[in-house]
Amino acid sequence: MMRRLVNTLINKLCRSELRESILGDLEELYELDQHRNPKKADRNYLFNAVAFLRYHRLRKKQMSKTRNHMSLFNNYVKVSFRDLIRHKVYSIINLVGMVSGWAVALLILQYVLFETGFDRFHPDADQIYRVVNDRYQNGSLIQHGTITYPTIGPTLYEDFPEVEAYTRMTNGNRTYLSYQDELYLTTTYLAADEHFLGFFNFPLLHGDPGTALDEPYQAVVTESFAKRLLPSNAAVSELIGKSIVVYGQQAKVTGIAQDVPAQSHLQFELLISYKTFIAVSGEGADNSWQWSDFYHYVKLTEGVTPGSIQGKLEEFGIRYFKKGEVSGGEERFHLQPMLSAHLDNGMEYEIGETVDGQIIWVMLAIACFIVVVAWINYINLTSSRSLQRAREIGIRRSVGADSGHVIGQYITETLLFNLISLLLAGGLVVLLQPYFNDMTGIPLSVEVLWNSQVWGLPFMVIFLLLFLTCCVLVSIYPAWLITRFKAKDIAHGRYKLQGEARWLRKGLVIFQFVVAIVLINAAFAITRQVDYMVEKEVGMDMDHVMVVYGPEMTNWDSTFIGKVDRFKNEVTSISGVNRVASSSRLAGDRLGRMFRVRSNSNPEARDLTFNFMEVDHDFEEVYGLTLLAGRGFEPTDHHYNGDFISSIVINQAAVAHLGLTLDEAVGSSAHFNQKDWTIIGVVNDFHQLSLHDAIEPIMFLPYYATYSNFSIKLAGEPSEATLARIHEIYNTIYPGNYFDYYFLEDAYRRQYQADFRLGKIGNVFTALSIIMVFLGLYGLLTMTLDRKVKEIGIRKVLGARIDHILMVLSREFFLLMIMALMVGIPISLYGIAQWKEGFAYAATFGVEWFVLSSVLVVLISLLPLLIQSKKVVMNNPVDSLRNE
Repeated sequence: MMRRLVNTLINKLCRSELRESILGDLEELYELDQHRNPKKADRNYLFNAVAFLRYHRLRKKQMSKTRNHMSLFNNYVKVSFRDLIRHKVYSIINLVGMVSGWAVALLILQYVLFETGFDRFHPDADQIYRVVNDRYQNGSLIQHGTITYPTIGPTLYEDFPEVEAYTRMTNGNRTYLSYQDELYLTTTYLAADEHFLGFFNFPLLHGDPGTALDEPYQAVVTESFAKRLLPSNAAVSELIGKSIVVYGQQAKVTGIAQDVPAQSHLQFELLISYKTFIAVSGEGADNSWQWSDFYHYVKLTEGVTPGSIQGKLEEFGIRYFKKGEVSGGEERFHLQPMLSAHLDNGMEYEIGETVDGQIIWVMLAIACFIVVVAWINYINLTSSRSLQRAREIGIRRSVGADSGHVIGQYITETLLFNLISLLLAGGLVVLLQPYFNDMTGIPLSVEVLWNSQVWGLPFMVIFLLLFLTCCVLVSIYPAWLITRFKAKDIAHGRYKLQGEARWLRKGLVIFQFVVAIVLINAAFAITRQVDYMVEKEVGMDMDHVMVVYGPEMTNWDSTFIGKVDRFKNEVTSISGVNRVASSSRLAGDRLGRMFRVRSNSNPEARDLTFNFMEVDHDFEEVYGLTLLAGRGFEPTDHHYNGDFISSIVINQAAVAHLGLTLDEAVGSSAHFNQKDWTIIGVVNDFHQLSLHDAIEPIMFLPYYATYSNFSIKLAGEPSEATLARIHEIYNTIYPGNYFDYYFLEDAYRRQYQADFRLGKIGNVFTALSIIMVFLGLYGLLTMTLDRKVKEIGIRKVLGARIDHILMVLSREFFLLMIMALMVGIPISLYGIAQWKEGFAYAATFGVEWFVLSSVLVVLISLLPLLIQSKKVVMNNPVDSLRNE
């Protein structure tokens, strides 16, 4: 599209005898760029075309006009530069505001383009959808998640002619493999079916994508992971055909994939063939309608939309799940566009990292507002300066310049000024890039701006078009303002803002104040909420809890519990270790769910859903849970044979969910997993997840699961000797397993990483907007005082006090500020209320926060006045009146 547009312009503008040679040269350069860097080929085509189009190559009938226009344009540029240099204070104020605004805008645009550009590198990305499902029990939504059953993708492909292709997978956050007797940890891996590599665009550097995941015990590793396995001087292709040990089984490396792009919601270092997962986990991984741990993606045929087949998806859920008879819940399936998967953080059991899409658009709005505030400063200062330049414009008009020439002068000045600001902002962005990347946690760069596309066009083309358009619009107001003055009024000095021009300027100042008020209140709200989340008691003690990952290379048998108890006892004997527990889940983990639970004591409590954790008898003490009724687990509650386990502990929310009291709950029984379970105790509620999520009912089961991790309660910070001793014990009891650990409090706080990041960014941008509003007011007051210097002299001669003079000068600004408060505070209240809905537990915001923000805005307005009051106090009225 870009080449076609450029060629059309060349055909219209260029001289006929040069047209063919120019187009030929452009095509040759384009072909070279296609080989060198296809992503930049279209952009370079535009730049080369601009370089070819010198004015002497345009059509002859336009040449004389072009020379005149070029001469006139050169004059505009000279006058603009002279004006900028002559009025240094005005230029610096405007330049600081515009450079800051553009720098912030470019940084935020990098972030927005990066986050919204996920998964667009796949062919037909807009036709790829993820199958998600909502699960209902008793008419209530109990799960809104991305995981579903292993049979869904293949069955949709068979039943729906609209489904052109599908792929399925299951994931793990971490595992380790063995290669040549060395252990290697991978934090991201997928068990993917044979369609995966053909469905998505994850190219193989070595191997056949059509067969690499076809058979059991096949594996594909990424290039960077392969380099970890091989000597530094070895080629990654040497790994093809070699064997690695994963899932405790030998698997052959059949492919080396390119490293996964950062802008992919599917991340992996290792791919295991799905048939390997079936061989290890059982046939249920292939044909179960109840095992819900799998992800499915489908590609719809061209022209088919999710809405057009939603009715068939509802029938699909009814036909196969029979309204809860099969899986224990009513299943409703939907298709989520893959391109929106990264921007939707409202789904449970996500396969990759997500962000809040609304926050992304809020950030974009902030960038726009900051640029608009900078432009408002420019408009206000330029329009005020227009009054000072009225005589210059009057002389121009008296010697033949018409309104078009005046408007051209202002447009040239605005374009030149904004172009300089944009170039300086680009340099500032390069300097600030490392700090911004540290703030966002994303490896951003200016390349994101060059390589991104919006609406099928290079982003920079759209950006430059918007930039030029907005520059023209910004220059129109001051140009229109000065052209309204009549030559005779200018000659006699009778000119000032009238009517709608004055109200427009006041409106722009009010808008600046409103933006500052909203951003200040938003910053206060985010800071208050983050502090509240960090300081709020979560109901459990995570201080100094070290988590050691459980052994993967250990089979479940009658010796398993004995090994766990031995590890716990030996680690507890170390000085500085208080207690050790094992559990299948930890604070911050999304828990599994138990469906179709019923209470044997309350007939109305049927078909209930509970979260569950598998824990040992030390879990309560390690995490400082409070026993509210009954007793906790004891060693006798555990058994390697699950048929002999029948005791459970529940939390307070579970008691309410069963419709019982504390006393009624202890000793009662609940039915699930085809047998009755006795409730032996009740513990306090605690925040398993962040304060974004409500506390849910939890059942604790006394299992020593094979995938359990160890929670080690330390007396304080561990010494190197303590860590070394724990490592030694682990290797002795679980030889051949990978030892790895982390601290639970740090992992739990990572749930708030996005909130911390938003708080940092919000505070920086709020401070910047305050500075920009201050600069705007300072510039306006400077020009106001310069324009009213004689009026101030007369007032001082007539005996007016300094405070009265300052009050007269500032009265208009304070009235505008009050009007802004009346608009900005309701907007802030509404915005904060909407934002707080994303938290199950939100901080309260009293009146004092809004009073504080109002006082801050008053100070912002007062400070420029106090700085400029020196002119009022120190100026001698004789000097200001001497020329009258």
